[in-house]
Amino acid sequence: MKRPVIGITSSISEMKGRRNAYEITSGMDYSLAVLNAGGIPFILPIHNNKDVLADQIKHLDGLLLSGGIDVDPIYYGEECIEGMGGVSPERDEFELFLLSEFLKTKKPILGICRGMQLVNVFYGGSLYQDVSHIEREIKIQHAQKYLPELPVHNINIEKGNLLYDIFGETARINSFHHQMLKDLGENLTVIATASDGVIEAVQDKGHPFFYNVQWHPEMMATRENKKMKKIFEEFIKACVK
Repeated sequence: MKRPVIGITSSISEMKGRRNAYEITSGMDYSLAVLNAGGIPFILPIHNNKDVLADQIKHLDGLLLSGGIDVDPIYYGEECIEGMGGVSPERDEFELFLLSEFLKTKKPILGICRGMQLVNVFYGGSLYQDVSHIEREIKIQHAQKYLPELPVHNINIEKGNLLYDIFGETARINSFHHQMLKDLGENLTVIATASDGVIEAVQDKGHPFFYNVQWHPEMMATRENKKMKKIFEEFIKACVK
């Protein structure tokens, strides 16, 4: 099988001990999950050269929108309110343009955590800026403080999608987020929720392969969780069609 090239979005942060110097970073598990599933990971640096980005896209067979810092609420028409984390204007601008251009190719896309939130905003939806702003009868811990591969709560999965094919009606997942989807973006379908009502996965059913999850399957997949690894295997399989 041909090994497809998967573009993985990255983060930007200040270099420790240096003034006005920055570095591009990416969690190892994203690359390892892609590599172990048969793909070639390709980290995409954040930049503002749209001509270069268009050329980069031509070399990609799939796109993985990774987790990270909060999406600026300016993109969904809100002020920053209490509980909001840090933002990266450079990353937001880069990823929103990347997504708009990559969608034109109809090639597979997998969004994880921030990636799902960014997709929802791109599609015209909004976010809860912090879990404290949600009224819930059951208060699930969505920002776990445990081992990365440890599942901490269940999700309920709708029929008729990749997640249902892999897990069935329920799955137990890890969780590392303080923001979540509020108003659902146009053309997105909710395919999994937690028992407190938090949206855990969405799909664009008008796209050949466009899945987004709120948890971190890459952390579980690289630590011997076979069903989480299956998500990446199916993603890679779709990238070689």
